[in-house]
Amino acid sequence: KMHRLFGKPRAAAPPGPSLGDASTNISGKINELDTKIKGLDDEMRRYKEQLKKTPNNATVKKRALDALKRKRMYENQRDQMANQQFNLDQTAFAIETVKNTQVTVAAMKDASKVLKKEQKKINLADLEDMQDDMEDLLEDVGEINEILGRSYGCPEGVDEEDLDAELACLEDEFESEEIETAAPPTTVFSSPMTPGPLPSAPTSTTSYASASSTAAQPAYVSPAVNSLV
Repeated sequence: KMHRLFGKPRAAAPPGPSLGDASTNISGKINELDTKIKGLDDEMRRYKEQLKKTPNNATVKKRALDALKRKRMYENQRDQMANQQFNLDQTAFAIETVKNTQVTVAAMKDASKVLKKEQKKINLADLEDMQDDMEDLLEDVGEINEILGRSYGCPEGVDEEDLDAELACLEDEFESEEIETAAPPTTVFSSPMTPGPLPSAPTSTTSYASASSTAAQPAYVSPAVNSLV
């Protein structure tokens, strides 16, 4: 009874084709037209060869003109469908860009909320006070290091120029000592004409007398020499 009074609810309309489906359909039709255009090119090529053999053949010429007309018609249809496909692709790209923009905006909103929440946890006044304290501490550390680096027991009135001059003299002395140490020792060879050491003088009269008696004795002469004489 209720259906009789108010009628049955209308069935939901089926969803329409998507942009991707429409683009795919048009792409298939463009491929079909390209195939037809290629077939007409082959046909016109055959008619051209026939006209070379029989230039006055009116039938072949009429068929060639008809093939050319159909080719131009198919080319115009292909160009129109290519433009439609381009518009569909541009629309799909625009929709995808808008969706990506919505996702980006939502993410930035959430990030902004988190940033505000986290920023409230930081007190700028406390941060500035901490920086000032750190600077004071570092200055104190520098003064402590300077105090600890002082030298004790150094003579007063020492001039740095005098120290530099003395250091340069020490460096020259060290270099000269290194040169003398590294130089090989020189060997002196005696000349053949250099006289040797003289004999020592006699120290007693006994040695002198023995030497004189030895010199006064006659030399030994063998018997053979005496016979010759």
